[in-house]
Amino acid sequence: MPRPKRRRSPLPPPAPPGFPTERKHHLPELQPPEIAAASPGVAGVPADLGDALLRCGKLLDKLLEHEDGWVFAEPVDARALRLVDYYLRISDPMDLGTVRRRLERRRYADPWAFAADVRLTFKNAMSYNSAGDPVYESASELSEIFEAGWPSVLAAPPRPPDAERKRRLSGLLPRLPVGAQVMVAEIMKKRDGCLREVNGMMEVDLDRADSATLDELDRMVAEHGAALAGVVKVKQKSNFASLFVK
Repeated sequence: MPRPKRRRSPLPPPAPPGFPTERKHHLPELQPPEIAAASPGVAGVPADLGDALLRCGKLLDKLLEHEDGWVFAEPVDARALRLVDYYLRISDPMDLGTVRRRLERRRYADPWAFAADVRLTFKNAMSYNSAGDPVYESASELSEIFEAGWPSVLAAPPRPPDAERKRRLSGLLPRLPVGAQVMVAEIMKKRDGCLREVNGMMEVDLDRADSATLDELDRMVAEHGAALAGVVKVKQKSNFASLFVK
């Protein structure tokens, strides 16, 4: 049986078993996540989380724009299709329309959570339908397209030059929680990067930090990114940062 194609007629024929009845997805354009460009990440997520989720959206668009993408654009209407055993066999339904809405509402903490739902969509379709069925074959083809595009989602952008990282960190480190600032001071002491301490404030020289140290400081900023809300005033002088160390 050939794979069904998207039809233009106003009254489409009844869908075969396993197909959702709604053929078009009317979901709004995915907008970029509101992630501050100055911060390398929030709560331990990768530095380019916003870009990674945008790449997820582009890959999802590719799936939905495929000639069979409409098949998976809405939840399966088991009652309308009289699939009496659907929820007995499929315990965790998923569809690409739901994935799209979750992306738009920032429900995914990272790209892997997004990928899990996309894969679940195709796994369900291939579990409920038999090989050779149009739905099974469509799911198999779209799954291959997804897996082929998935590495591009994970591709990290080039790391900025150390000089740029030092300038960014000099503004972010003084805004970390005090406990994290103390840890930064300890890291810089090991690199002979602490210049002087006055009234509980330690001035550190990020020009003395090598790439590995900058990586360590970037991770610390990422872990405490949610707390970057003006904890202390920024004192910036070139690549120097003043930290609380009490």
